[in-house]
Amino acid sequence: MLRLACASAMALGLCAAASGGVTTSIDQHDFDVFGRTAREIVNYMNDHAFEGDSGRAYANMRPNYSLSLTTHEAGGMCRVASLDVSIELRLTLPVADVGQMTPRTRPLWNSFLSFARTHEYHHRATYVGCAQNFVARERATSAPSCWELSAKLNGALQQMSRACEAEEQPYERSQARTMRTLGLFRAAGY
Repeated sequence: MLRLACASAMALGLCAAASGGVTTSIDQHDFDVFGRTAREIVNYMNDHAFEGDSGRAYANMRPNYSLSLTTHEAGGMCRVASLDVSIELRLTLPVADVGQMTPRTRPLWNSFLSFARTHEYHHRATYVGCAQNFVARERATSAPSCWELSAKLNGALQQMSRACEAEEQPYERSQARTMRTLGLFRAAGY
């Protein structure tokens, strides 16, 4: 997520993709931003930032994972027959009326928006990679009963989600530093 110290709230439209037992869909939302100049825009975003996954943000991609599992029993054990993970992504991106911006501000805004979109799609790639690793690793899981297997895999999915978010923190910190160097923020005096 692009946090306030480094970014913006993001959303895209619905799209779906499948990869190795993992499917994704994206539900787009807008973070409406107003202003003509870089200072007005950045001040507006700071004053109206929303709560993202890790604090106030200008952009965000929030995953919601769900498990699809079929099992079979053999030899007193329940084993995975098929295992898939679906990731519903809620993407919020800033949007503004560039026609209202000064000619100097437009390219700065477009550069920031490109940065924010790229930042959020990095998160999508990480979430998909984590889910693909989870599916590959957990396909061999078994338990004495299918109820236990289902509970075990749902618990492992929750652990994977927390670990995946923790993996992103160094990236977030580096992006916070990079964002402060973007033209929009420099022109705004930040």
